[in-house]
Amino acid sequence: MTASTTNPPASPPRRAERVAALAIAALTLAGWTALALEAGRAGWGADALWQAVCRPVGLERGADLAGLAADYAVAAGFWVAMTMAMMLPTAAPMALSYAEEAAGGGFGPRPASPLVLIAGYLAVWTPVALAAAALQVGGGLALAWLAPPPRVAAALAGLAMGAAGLYQFSDYKLACLSFCRHPLDAAAARAGRTGVFRLGVGQGVRCVGCCWAMMALMLAAGTMNIVWMAVFAVLMTLEKTSSGVWMPRLIGAGLIAAGFAVAAGEAGLDALTRVLRA
Repeated sequence: MTASTTNPPASPPRRAERVAALAIAALTLAGWTALALEAGRAGWGADALWQAVCRPVGLERGADLAGLAADYAVAAGFWVAMTMAMMLPTAAPMALSYAEEAAGGGFGPRPASPLVLIAGYLAVWTPVALAAAALQVGGGLALAWLAPPPRVAAALAGLAMGAAGLYQFSDYKLACLSFCRHPLDAAAARAGRTGVFRLGVGQGVRCVGCCWAMMALMLAAGTMNIVWMAVFAVLMTLEKTSSGVWMPRLIGAGLIAAGFAVAAGEAGLDALTRVLRA
């Protein structure tokens, strides 16, 4: 009689990983599609599309309540789309790490879906997007009323960029970034859907702490400049997927230099040189 042989059990299906990857990809694509459609309203020719993606989305600045409500609805829709387009890719390492660990049985026999984790993350960023839309509409009205001179506006823009650059060097920024790079909490992940949702919320809160300065620059610029949105999305993803402090500090140095260039360019380099030589 020959000894019976048994085949080794097949590795567990990676369904959770596929669900996480597809959900992030679909939501990110939906965000970029909404923004691209807005950019294409001026036409889909090469020149028209280039001008569209290099300008911020303009609001009608309605003076009455209905006009302001319409402005807010437009701004809110695009801020939510921008959140999905820019911030969800930066959360992909967290969601995929959770899904991989869950598929391997690290969080018990019945772990919560990674969609719960993503929902917790968006539960933080959606109110942030709605608040940013309100600030955009209110700030636009205030600027229209104050009408600052171009040099003052350039100085303020340069100051905002420099402040965002300095924030890249702060201990709080680096602490939030460290959490975003290593977010998984095994105890929370084993606490069922509630624990996993809270894990997503915690990741979202730290992500706001990590990225709020760059998002504030988008707000100051009028938002929805798709070229710069793509640049900032890449930068935020790079600093979360890199190691050490060199990437956030490199980004910070770039923002400080850009802020100086914006302010000095409007003020005039000749005038700045005379001041430095005095």
